[in-house]
Amino acid sequence: METTRGDSLKLSVQVSEVSKLYRLADTQPTISLLQALISNNQQPKAAQHKVAVDNISFSIQTGDRLGIVGTNGAGKSTLLQMITGVSEPTSGKIEVVGRVTAVLTLGVGLREDLSGRENIYVDGEVQGKSRAEVNHIIDKIIEFAELGEFIDYPVRTYSTGMKSRLAFSMLVCIEPEILIIDEALSAGDSVFAAKATKKIREICDKGKIVILVSHSMATIIEMCDRCLWIDKGRIVMDGDPQEVTSTYLETVRKQDEAILLEKYSSYVKSVSWKQGCYVQLVEAYYLNESEPRAILISGQDVVLKFRLQVDVVLEVPDIRLKIVRLDGMVFSDCLLSENPAIQSGEFLGSIAYAVYMKPLVLGKGKYVVTCELLSQGLAIAAKSTILEVIAPLNAPTGGQPALIYPCKVNIL
Repeated sequence: METTRGDSLKLSVQVSEVSKLYRLADTQPTISLLQALISNNQQPKAAQHKVAVDNISFSIQTGDRLGIVGTNGAGKSTLLQMITGVSEPTSGKIEVVGRVTAVLTLGVGLREDLSGRENIYVDGEVQGKSRAEVNHIIDKIIEFAELGEFIDYPVRTYSTGMKSRLAFSMLVCIEPEILIIDEALSAGDSVFAAKATKKIREICDKGKIVILVSHSMATIIEMCDRCLWIDKGRIVMDGDPQEVTSTYLETVRKQDEAILLEKYSSYVKSVSWKQGCYVQLVEAYYLNESEPRAILISGQDVVLKFRLQVDVVLEVPDIRLKIVRLDGMVFSDCLLSENPAIQSGEFLGSIAYAVYMKPLVLGKGKYVVTCELLSQGLAIAAKSTILEVIAPLNAPTGGQPALIYPCKVNIL
């Protein structure tokens, strides 16, 4: 990586056809293994490599706020490490105009036995600031970190949030030119996060560059004017943050649902014990959406849809809905007998049901949803599917309730 001072030049980061490969350690033969192979006239296997970053190219200019998204292991952190100079690319070239200030793991660089104030002076020296220069901004750093009297306590006495606030404040208050942040905005509470966001904007307004990696799509949309989606070491999409994050989330959702359905395929069943009787459909939807979901967010408005086909006359028909968590806890086991089509005592043809949950009150977990067609109290056909319910982003911590209240279910 080549770095140039940005005092009289426009700041920039140019990444050109960059790749990073790691040799897999367990594929390297030991001396004893080599000797054994030679004695048997065998050649050792060629070393295998893992491609962390695969031929990536992009450029960033003065004032840009670039967000980077992707799943764990996509290559995001490896890319940041190469831009900061922590590691070198296997091939390709990275040219940086400006001084890079990076936080790849917030708070790791703090000296535990020193006070917060002493850490500020040490960090200033590392970044090339004189004591006089640090004295000029130290009050601003302390005020931004919101540490009060704790600024003179040893860092080892700080909570994780306090360490994060101190590290972030040191980072942004010493006028960085190219600021790289890996999940740092998760530091502290929502009030501090809002203040951190405002500070990042101020840095960009001064013509600086910010590169932000985050799993929070809201943060990327709020903070950035451009977004890269990286997957398996390659750039999948580069463009508007709203468009990129929306496409990324939808793709990840579909991948997660496919994994869920494959892993729990034994719970997805369709059976019929009477010829001509079938439960054709058991699916869950968000209201006002046309695509079924296997993963739902608790607290959202949801509808469960069932469709049945009966080609023979049934006596005393009924429909049964069961929702059972995988650990065996039963959340619903009820008869859906309110439809006039089956209240006459006999039933023939097709029928559809919609069970509305406004909102979805099931707590976090995996559930088997089963619809059974009954005749004279006995099940003659059934279909089941697997659903996963996840907690919303603002869910309270400290426990996982089985049900979210208030609970209201309407059957139409």
